[in-house]
Amino acid sequence: MRNIVIIHFMPLELYPPIQNFIRFLEKTPVDKQVYIFSLVNVSGGVSEFVSHSSHIKIIRLGKPDKKSIAFIRAINYTVFYVGCLWKLITKKPTTVLYYETISSFPAYIYKRFFNSKVKVMVHYHEYTAPEEYNDSMVLNKFFYRYEKWIYPRATWISHTNTWRMKQFMHDISPVSVAGQAHILPNYPPASWKHSGKEKIMLPLKVIYAGALSMKTMFTKEFAAWVVRQNGRVIWDIYSLNITADAIAFLESIPSQWISLKKGVDYAALPEVIKKYDVGVILYKGHIDNYIYNAPNKLFEYWACGLDVWFPKIMTGSLPYITQGVYPKIAAVDFEDLNTLDLESAIDRSGISYSPSGFYAEDTFNDMADCVFSNS
Repeated sequence: MRNIVIIHFMPLELYPPIQNFIRFLEKTPVDKQVYIFSLVNVSGGVSEFVSHSSHIKIIRLGKPDKKSIAFIRAINYTVFYVGCLWKLITKKPTTVLYYETISSFPAYIYKRFFNSKVKVMVHYHEYTAPEEYNDSMVLNKFFYRYEKWIYPRATWISHTNTWRMKQFMHDISPVSVAGQAHILPNYPPASWKHSGKEKIMLPLKVIYAGALSMKTMFTKEFAAWVVRQNGRVIWDIYSLNITADAIAFLESIPSQWISLKKGVDYAALPEVIKKYDVGVILYKGHIDNYIYNAPNKLFEYWACGLDVWFPKIMTGSLPYITQGVYPKIAAVDFEDLNTLDLESAIDRSGISYSPSGFYAEDTFNDMADCVFSNS
């Protein structure tokens, strides 16, 4: 039996796109063994992600802990990268797929010094500009230097949207990867599909699900608007990654209409989202990566039948604005929310239901074919 190796340094529990791809692979009939290497999730709040297939094995190497001393962190990194490389050498995979630069080094060493014929595939959850690499952690900056050797030799390189891919290709010029370039958006599974409500009533139930901060998101502005609605809007927040200052701010608001909830497993999230009317996206667009972007949350809320409000500065989401149908996907001025006509925004009278057409299963076929292909 031939082996496939997937390297995803960050814990799987915190990255829905890799979870969706694994679930897709579980339903793919193949005669190959897939080994997935990742860190142990120590952030808490969610249960361990496990595979339901005998041909997929998840192996955890090392524990990330930003609070530990540098020496302990170095040991954990060493355990992960040396462990991955050893597994590559012993398993002799035909294909190695890695996610993000932080996962690249074992693939680089293995292909360059042990098996030049191995097929290497790369996917990026986010776009990272060269100046961001220069300002990032030493390890990521170091890996990026050697990762560039992989690009012209990779079989597949994917980003989540066209703008990110164009920026990436510009950054690595004069190296050309046009033949290997693919767009792989982050969509939820089709099982999330839900028609939502034909009519939305006040008080409006709003959800935010995801990472939350004060500096890079309209957290303060939206909270102030909710308070001004004096009970016409209820806002619940579900986050597994929230900054200390955001927690302090939310806890300081004397309002019964804003609640910080516990984060939930990704698999349980649709049942939570379906209870609400509107899903909000709060990015301020502090870097281009968030301006030219249609984030996971847009498609997750949409799939569950919710209206979606996103900041108008997010030009990458503008093509998804809907007209004359619900759920309504709308650009909102989060810098001046007083301009938002609430009753008009949530009115669904005279318009018909039009479901989202963006689901993960429709995006993974080409990637899975490349993973399992012998060529």
